[in-house]
Amino acid sequence: MTLRNDKTGYGAVAQTLHWASGFFVLVAWLLGTFIDDFPKAAEPSVLFVHMSLGLAVAALLLVRLGWRLADPLQPSAETALGPWSDRLALLMQWILYGLLLAGPVSGVVLEFARGQPVPVFGLFEITSPWTRDRAFAKSVKEVHELLADALMILASLHAAAALLHHYVLKDATLLRMLPRARR
Repeated sequence: MTLRNDKTGYGAVAQTLHWASGFFVLVAWLLGTFIDDFPKAAEPSVLFVHMSLGLAVAALLLVRLGWRLADPLQPSAETALGPWSDRLALLMQWILYGLLLAGPVSGVVLEFARGQPVPVFGLFEITSPWTRDRAFAKSVKEVHELLADALMILASLHAAAALLHHYVLKDATLLRMLPRARR
């Protein structure tokens, strides 16, 4: 497997960043959604993991965008849907990128609105620049949850589209994001 993108698909770096982002988003969303179902004593640990995953998602996004500049995408696979589907796929990609950034940023703002520091992978903390504001925190929490849910819905549509391409249209769209040994 090659590290860089080529005519047949994405390289190992792009694939790793893509699948790691998806996994981190899924686990962070599950932890955030079901945090109240954990024992009270576990909540601080669950929140720490949730925040660490959110920061990792933001960091991976920056690396992904940098890699995308360094290793441009190859032309899309031929599909029965024609060129309009390429435009729609590109729009969806950029919306997903925006949500991958907006979710963690809103999470950081939420912690700051709570007057709490943001732990950065347990290495250090970023102190809140604000005093605690419960009303603002409540509003930000709603926005954060909305962004996270929107990300999950659009990521699910993204996955469904890949499966549609593979099983219904029978083109190489999904295969381009899988390791070569699986193709």
